[in-house]
Amino acid sequence: MSPRKPASRKSRRFTYGDQFEQGKTPLLELLYICRDCEPNLAVLQKQIRKRYFPRHGNADNSNKMAMNCRLSLKAYRLIEMDEDRGATEYRIASLARDLINLAESEGEAAMFKRFATHILTRLYGLTLLRLIENIRARGEQVSLEYMGEEMNDLGIRIPPNSTYISTMIGWLSKARVVEARGYSVNWDIVYDLLNVDADQIDQMYGLTTEQKFFLLSMLCLGVEEFTPSNKIAGHTRSVYSIRLTTKNLVKEVLEPLEESGFIETRKTTAGRGAKPHDVRLTDKSRNELLLPMLEGLAELSELTSADLNRKFEDVVSDLEHKDKHVRGIALELFAVWIIRLLGLRFSKWRLRSYQATGGAEVDVMAASDKIVYSRWQMQCKNIKGKVDVDTVAKEVGITFLTQADVIVLVTTGSFTSDAVNYANQVTDNSRYYVILLDGNDISKIVDDRTRIVEILNIKARRVFAKKELGLADFVEDESETEDDFA
Repeated sequence: MSPRKPASRKSRRFTYGDQFEQGKTPLLELLYICRDCEPNLAVLQKQIRKRYFPRHGNADNSNKMAMNCRLSLKAYRLIEMDEDRGATEYRIASLARDLINLAESEGEAAMFKRFATHILTRLYGLTLLRLIENIRARGEQVSLEYMGEEMNDLGIRIPPNSTYISTMIGWLSKARVVEARGYSVNWDIVYDLLNVDADQIDQMYGLTTEQKFFLLSMLCLGVEEFTPSNKIAGHTRSVYSIRLTTKNLVKEVLEPLEESGFIETRKTTAGRGAKPHDVRLTDKSRNELLLPMLEGLAELSELTSADLNRKFEDVVSDLEHKDKHVRGIALELFAVWIIRLLGLRFSKWRLRSYQATGGAEVDVMAASDKIVYSRWQMQCKNIKGKVDVDTVAKEVGITFLTQADVIVLVTTGSFTSDAVNYANQVTDNSRYYVILLDGNDISKIVDDRTRIVEILNIKARRVFAKKELGLADFVEDESETEDDFA
């Protein structure tokens, strides 16, 4: 018998979705109805019934179908209840207005992409994609019934034989995120939707896979100064599993990106032998791609775009600032930088700790959406001494609440030998992966941000790198690694 879940744990339910699909209730038409009937909830339901369910059995059945559609609109956060006026009035959500504006200005295809991004980031879209990949990885047949069973196993309640999953898949399929038949997930599209602002997606469509991910590496690394292209290529290969070699890097990646105005290149000739091109982002990339991405992150993390645009070296320097408020902000920015360098997606702060502890530590949650979804729990401690085993054990224990798969502890100091041994034991003997980064690791990352993947590969063992991140093997001889991209 499985253990009973604590009564205090809040029940989670999969996003409600009934009588809400493009074939029966076209999204744009529904949004117009929501806008025109605002704020009267009864009028909204009446208009939905009149437009889509006028002759579906008796009046009660017709009303129920209209009500289900209205409930779906609320569950998908397209309308919001007006708490000040009870259960009789609503307001159209800002998301719905954005979707209408997109449809009118750019067409319904743009509207569906934006809606898919919302489903992935605000509802259970990513969890659903994870289930599809997990089932397929086991060599089992993906079906709606099986996905429902797996969802319940995760503690996300979904009624048997409900249409909720098929409803969500239907909307995601409108943006080609997943195929309605066969449930094949297009992860390239998923990554585009989650890592580039929706208004900038069309600019990326003309790029090849290699060009796209090389550019995303540059954006995540914040390459504003000329940097050897082989280092960027190494980051692209390791984080995104995109193979870039000497044969194709310059002609198929660097030159097209330069012609498109996304990057600048500079041929290096000093020294013996062939040397890699140096590259940096152009103003176009920084203004049109990087800044929108950072602004979205700022909205989630409550940090400003100006903060997030600060250089990594300056952030690390401020960890030693005499002002505890400055140290606290720097610690948060450092956590965000680690997330960016790894190509993760920011989820939320667990504690705005500089307000409570003077910058002693900060906890942040992040997620990886590459191939297999994983949840990351990160704690940064700004101390000069050593982090002990109790701190590591506490973070492992907290995963009961955070449901994290990967635990990252970062300190400007060091870890005790007991803490290191405990982290290794947890990684070797449980489903968790514990990564410890100390002051020496931070110094290496400051010297060369692309080394973060190499450091992680060593810290987390190769089994972690391959299973969760899809990282390629690293060649420990730096000269041999660079020859691949020279």
